[in-house]
Amino acid sequence: MSLCNRSNLEAIVKGIQTNKILEVFDKYYHDEIVMYENGDSTNRVGKAANRIAEESFVNNSIIHEARLIKLIADGDNTAYEMFMDFTNSGHRIKENQWAFQHWSNGLVIKEEFVKIKTPPTPEPTNNIKSNLEAIIEGTRDNRILEVFDKYYHPDVIMYEKGDPTNRVGKAANRKAKESFVKKGRINEAKVLQLIIDGNDTAYQMYIDFTYCGNRIQKTQWAVQQWSNGLVIKEEFY
Repeated sequence: MSLCNRSNLEAIVKGIQTNKILEVFDKYYHDEIVMYENGDSTNRVGKAANRIAEESFVNNSIIHEARLIKLIADGDNTAYEMFMDFTNSGHRIKENQWAFQHWSNGLVIKEEFVKIKTPPTPEPTNNIKSNLEAIIEGTRDNRILEVFDKYYHPDVIMYEKGDPTNRVGKAANRKAKESFVKKGRINEAKVLQLIIDGNDTAYQMYIDFTYCGNRIQKTQWAVQQWSNGLVIKEEFY
């Protein structure tokens, strides 16, 4: 089924690039599809509601360019990053976004879109799966600094919803990690989805933690790019 999912996702991407958005939506999306924009699924539950949203975009937009930056496929979980240049209701828009899909019987049953600011730069790497699993285990066990020191590249850049302010290089990022460790503690960290494809990985995690005395529970995506077995770029949404 994973090969089918990948080929169907490639067909969806091609459909976006050739302005066949409604055609691929009708063919490759599940009747019970739920779609999210930056975590919000308002009016986007079910195929009928989502087709209305797709029709609205098609009727009011012209796509000038849709360039695939990165595609990741792992079983029933896939993701792609795309640069979009389009005009919507008379306004020219250029942006990058991630799209995360979950599949059921070859059809997209869940899709999440997150806008970002900058495209990635591919890098070669190795030992990805075991190192990523070690990072996740370290997070669960409150060994955040230990795994950061071991598995992150000296040139690592980290983004929070597209913003890398004060997060360029290992020294700056370690200060941010130290600040969290001093003020926070992980109560629970549970992986909901994990994608590994070559040099690119991503995982969705439910995290329950206490920070400055406040209990916080949230779900977030983390997307990694690796270089020689180390994380050189990480983005959180």
